[in-house]
Order: sequence, then C-alpha cells, then structure tokens
Amino acid sequence: MRRIVLVLLFLTLATGQASAEVDRLRIGAQFGLGYLPLYVLRDTGSLDAALKRAGLPAIPVEIHNFTGGPEIADGMLSRALDIGSGGITAMMISWDKTRSAGAHAMRGIAALSAMPYVLLTDNAALHSLRDLTAKDRIGLPAVKISVPAIMLQLAAETLFGQGHEQTFDPMTISLSQPDGATALLAGSGVVDGYTFAAPFIQQLQDQPGIHRIWSSNDVFGTPTTSLAAWTTVGFRQDNPKTYAAFLAALHDAMSFISAHPDKAAAIYLQAERSHLPPSLIEDCLRQPDMIFSTAPSNTTGVADFMARTGRLKQRPGTWQDLFFPDISTEKGS
Repeated sequence: MRRIVLVLLFLTLATGQASAEVDRLRIGAQFGLGYLPLYVLRDTGSLDAALKRAGLPAIPVEIHNFTGGPEIADGMLSRALDIGSGGITAMMISWDKTRSAGAHAMRGIAALSAMPYVLLTDNAALHSLRDLTAKDRIGLPAVKISVPAIMLQLAAETLFGQGHEQTFDPMTISLSQPDGATALLAGSGVVDGYTFAAPFIQQLQDQPGIHRIWSSNDVFGTPTTSLAAWTTVGFRQDNPKTYAAFLAALHDAMSFISAHPDKAAAIYLQAERSHLPPSLIEDCLRQPDMIFSTAPSNTTGVADFMARTGRLKQRPGTWQDLFFPDISTEKGS
C-alpha cells in the first residue's frame, strides 16, 4: 500500500510539473505606436480573459522596452525574455540563424502592425530618391538591417536595377527617431532626412521647411508589416495554453484598437509616458495605412530580397515558414 501511495504521489507531482506554465510573461519591445497591441492586451485585461478561458490564472505581463533590437535578441537567447518583438527583418534573421537550434529555434507568433516609413527632409533640393547625392545623410533606426533600411534597398533596386540595392547605404546613419526629429527641426546638419514612422510623421510633415520625398508604401503599393512578435519552439511547447492565450489576446487587442481609438491612444500615451496630444495619436490610429493585424503583409517579398542579397542564408518557401502554424490559415503574404 505504501508503494502504491508513493507511486500515486509521484505521478501527481509529475503531472503537476508537466502542466505547469509560466507564472509571468516577459515581453521585449522597443518604442513606438506599432507596439500598441502589446500595451492593450496588458492594460485592458485581454490576456487575463484569454487565460481564464483556457483554465489558467491571470499572470503579470512585463513589457520591457529597449532602445535597440540587439538587446531583445540577447534577452531571448539568455531566456530573460519569453517573447521578443520588433522589426520583421530582425525576426527573419533570428529565424534564419536558429533554424537548427531545436528548442531554441525562433519563429514568429504573429504580425503586430503594418505601416509606412516616410522619408522627410529639410533639404529643398530633394524631391525624390533620385535627387540624393553622396553629400546627403539619411537617418534610420539601424543601417542595413532595419525595416526602413531594407525598404530603401528595395527602392534602390527598383530604381537602378539588381546589384545597385546598396546605392543609398553610404548615405545612411543609425539614429533614433526622436534624435532624428530633433536634428531636422533644429537644422543641425546631422542628417538632412529621416525615415520616420507614426507618430513622428504626423508631428513633422507639416513643419515649415520639411517635406516628404518617399514612402515605403511605394515599394509594394501597400503597407508592409513592420513589427512582429516571436518566440522559441521550446516556449511554445512548454506553455501551449499561455501561447494560445497570448495569440487570442492579440486578436482581441487589435479589435479594441479598431473599435476604441480614443481609449487605445490613451493607453499608448500612458505606456510610453508620452506628452503628445491624444488627438494626434487618435489621428494616427484612424489612418487607413496604419494596420494592426496578426496576418503579415508583403513578408515574402521582403524575405526573397533578403535571401537574394545574402541577408538570409535560407529563403523561406512561403510566409508560413517564418511563423508557427497557428496563423497559417490567415490571409497573409
């Protein structure tokens, strides 16, 4: 009888350990309006509700904001973060580098947002990309690998042909969006152009002496997914209910943003401690080319380009190859 009791106790403990999932969710993000779904799922209780439907208790959601993608990559590798988020190009590189890493392999959970990057300049001589010269300096969040950097390379290839995709690279410098905005408004000469995303576009585009010369929408004709969320194979395997709840909460958060742009704007301003006018954020959220969707857009085109130019060693066959199968039936591209 004692042996039977011990066996039953062991089985109970083993079952409990096997079914245990994370007691908090640690998410890495940078700063910007494109990360709004993450703030909404935390601050509206969307994740708590999804966890409850799955039979799990509510857990704290920790969103750690970083100034650069490499810090998020380090956090994922060291397991200090459960979910990473950032540029879709960074996600592709993580997928490519870890494809053979077993439980440490990384794949996308879902897209977060699609939006244009707009090149604004204070140089009156610039009217299009063709007017750029070696004297110009264009600011980007990160040269060569960030989403706007890749989109500029795609634009260069369209303008000048294959083999010329790096035409604009010598003109670009890494600079944060706030610093880029300060530089243009001050006319400091650090840069004479910057590829901004919302809400910086709306802040600057009507300022005296500043005008637009290019949009990343010009590359594919529609907004391209800029930000995505991803995790490891191991995290998904060990936390299937939490993973599913997170994805469900993302869907709910995006529906909330669409239905309540005023409340979503307030959540963003509070989350990033921004002093921007709520009306400006609301206006951004109501723009037709500001899209919050878990389905990626134009991902295949970006991945094809990155593989062809050596940024990816493995070309994904479809956009679904980059993501876990939970969103494979969505209308992505």
